[in-house]
Amino acid sequence: MDIHKIILENLTSGIISFNENGIILYLNPMASKILHLKNSNISGKSYKDVFYIYPSLCELIEDIIKNDKIIRRGELMITHSIIELKIGYSSMIIKAEDFKGYTIIFQDLSIIEKKWKKL
Repeated sequence: MDIHKIILENLTSGIISFNENGIILYLNPMASKILHLKNSNISGKSYKDVFYIYPSLCELIEDIIKNDKIIRRGELMITHSIIELKIGYSSMIIKAEDFKGYTIIFQDLSIIEKKWKKL
């Protein structure tokens, strides 16, 4: 049993990890749910091929890679069908001896804002 994988699989935030060439290394189930991705077998594919329906997400990933960016707190809007989603995110750089990659952690703020408005 890999406890680290179990933790990542059960987070309530979405996680996308990719290498410096933009190849997706990991996408947790919540990321798939937030982004409405049906195919969970996307590891090894380019972010451009997977997230092409979300141009603002592709621009964010490109900016992170090009500029080696760490973002403490950011927001972006993405549209799925006709539904606009407000995404809150942060990013980090992952470095090892012979590896460099990036991770974005995010949540759908649209759902949180709707709950606050009801209160």
